[in-house]
Amino acid sequence: MTARTIGVEVSCDGPDEQTDCPDSAAVRAAFTSMTAKQVRADGREDGWTTRRVPGHLRDMCPACRSHRLEP
Repeated sequence: MTARTIGVEVSCDGPDEQTDCPDSAAVRAAFTSMTAKQVRADGREDGWTTRRVPGHLRDMCPACRSHRLEP
């Protein structure tokens, strides 16, 4: 038997660097998305945002993004 990668999961990094996503959100699965870039593109269609921070990307679901924007 051979194991093959069938895709990637992009999960929410939470509203800030010290707080995890309260919903443990992840971009919904799609058969056509096999790479992290494709999954992130799917997420943007659903309101996710991505920003580059030193060393990696931070992905935020719509709920954490709106929480971060509140005063």
